[in-house]
Amino acid sequence: MSAWRPEWDEGAKKGSFGGGGMMSSRFGGGAVPFWTKRLLIANLLIFVLVYLLESSGAGNFTRALAVDSRWWWFHSPFLPFWQLVTYGFLHGDITHILFNSLSLFFFGGMLERAIGPKRFIVFYTAALVVGGFVHTILGQFGGFGGSVIGASGAVMACIVASAVLFPNTQVIFIVFPIPLWVMAMGLVAVDLLSMTRYGTGVAYHVHIAGALFGFLYIQKGWYRTDFVAAFEEHREVKAKQTQVDDAAKLDALLARIGRDGMSSLSNAEKEFLKRMSKRP
Repeated sequence: MSAWRPEWDEGAKKGSFGGGGMMSSRFGGGAVPFWTKRLLIANLLIFVLVYLLESSGAGNFTRALAVDSRWWWFHSPFLPFWQLVTYGFLHGDITHILFNSLSLFFFGGMLERAIGPKRFIVFYTAALVVGGFVHTILGQFGGFGGSVIGASGAVMACIVASAVLFPNTQVIFIVFPIPLWVMAMGLVAVDLLSMTRYGTGVAYHVHIAGALFGFLYIQKGWYRTDFVAAFEEHREVKAKQTQVDDAAKLDALLARIGRDGMSSLSNAEKEFLKRMSKRP
């Protein structure tokens, strides 16, 4: 079920979502939204767990769970697809996880309230995958190799998506209120300029990938599509079509048996009949 309301479309264009005032009123009140809360908890617990395990010498979990572009290029076809999601739950230090957690709390919560929990978790996961995949591609070029960790790409997607929906929402920059679109543009500009500097230890290209995905997600109207429901509907349609195809194949085989006997069937066809006989 979507939390989106038709009247919000016009409000998003005018930046009139919510009441007037500063950051607190614009970002909504009440409890932290369902998936935003769980993502925050997961990030914190995994950060603590990995720190404790690696400090005790139990193993280098970061190496296996981070997106390592070298692994993707030199170990094909045995690709670590799990890295495209797991890297987003790893953080290098307190500052890293604190910044991402605060941004996720404000902008992830803002976006989840607008588009609903199911759309939000699909969006957030897709943003992680897009950022990780971009890193695997750019990993063959100088300055973009190595491992990447952190939710920054997905967080940037949340910031930009929220800015496209509610551009004139006021946020506090240091002590000054500025429109959300200005803050988002500023962050993207900093990332673009910083990409020209090598050896910074920050995956700015993953931030840009997330920002672009967040922009397209809203600009192209993807937020109006319930991808979970669409996938379930596609699976139901495919299952029904499979049943129709199996029934037609079964009728053809029974007709052949009646005409030529069981000896006319191949082993695969006999296995199909055996499988069909076990169906309710």
